Amino acid sequence: MKPILAHIIIAGLLAFTASGCNRPPEPERINIARVLSSTEPAGCFDTAKSSIDIELPKDAGPHDAFKTEWWYYTGNLETSRARHFGYQLTFFRQALSCEPVGGTSKWRTRQLYFAHFAITDTRNNAFYSNFRMNRQSLDIAGATSLPFQVWIDDWHVTQAGTNLTLAAKGDTMKLQLTLTAEKQVVFQGNNGLSRKGKKPFNASYYYSIPRLETHGTVSIGTDKYQVKGKTWFDHEWSTSALGDDIAGWDWFSAHLDDGRDLMICQIRQADGAPNGYGFGSLSRSNGTYEILSEAQFSIRALRQWKSPTTGNQYPSLWDIKLPDHGINLRVTPVIQDQEHTHMMAYWEGAARFKGKGINGLGYVELTGYQGR
Repeated sequence: MKPILAHIIIAGLLAFTASGCNRPPEPERINIARVLSSTEPAGCFDTAKSSIDIELPKDAGPHDAFKTEWWYYTGNLETSRARHFGYQLTFFRQALSCEPVGGTSKWRTRQLYFAHFAITDTRNNAFYSNFRMNRQSLDIAGATSLPFQVWIDDWHVTQAGTNLTLAAKGDTMKLQLTLTAEKQVVFQGNNGLSRKGKKPFNASYYYSIPRLETHGTVSIGTDKYQVKGKTWFDHEWSTSALGDDIAGWDWFSAHLDDGRDLMICQIRQADGAPNGYGFGSLSRSNGTYEILSEAQFSIRALRQWKSPTTGNQYPSLWDIKLPDHGINLRVTPVIQDQEHTHMMAYWEGAARFKGKGINGLGYVELTGYQGR
């Protein structure tokens, strides 16, 4: 499979360079699922075929032999007066080639990094989203394991003892946070091997830290707020995780007020039906956890929202049920418009989870709702 995302990223860089200080042209938007889809393994890249022993902190860093990787931070924050903000900071690594880099120039690289940074200002019904992209050369962007860090320019997450420091600055917003893990790592799927489809290589390596105590500052314009809350973290790497019949996925994470943390995801075929490889996990209040199969949960969309920017139509209200665990939740976005409209158009935003005797805050990610 041709590296679709890599070609589009290069085109974006060239357009930005040509435009000088002017606003770059509107990007061609792509379906994330297409980037992760393949009918065959991709050349000399490694693939996630079998279980491995994920070792931390070594595996916290990059896995350059795989084509795609991401580090995902999403959280809900409040001020002392209960003013709510959602945030997302995501770093992606995309390999352009699995062949060694030739030549001696320090600008040569086979890895590109890009990142999405967003803040949801619930009170003002506002969603702020910024995008960055750069090559892994001359320390402009990259990731390391010991100590762990991932960065693009001055956007970064850095290990600082037992804490993580997170910082990003956009056009109208800024984030500076400190994160401390409150629970053990969850190795998703079969000890970290997360199957996504029927082919042997339709899988990824995937672990999460379901609950990180979070505090710091959020700035919107000239206003700065002291905040605290909870963050969910995902780290995933793969080469051809999805089959070519996949349209996208619907992913939910929630910090529940009884101390449990829930993540579920359904993978949608082109006809909209689940492909049978949905997955999830339920982390208990004491930190132990259970891996969930698609048969243990249901996700039912109740209404739709149409983006005024892209014309994409997304689900915007859901019922989630886990009968074996007595969980029945109504999921509602804190605001409707939390769509990223950069190179990859998708919806990702803060949401409320409400049920009988249980409530929480979390995040929802929706991909593949544009034309393929």
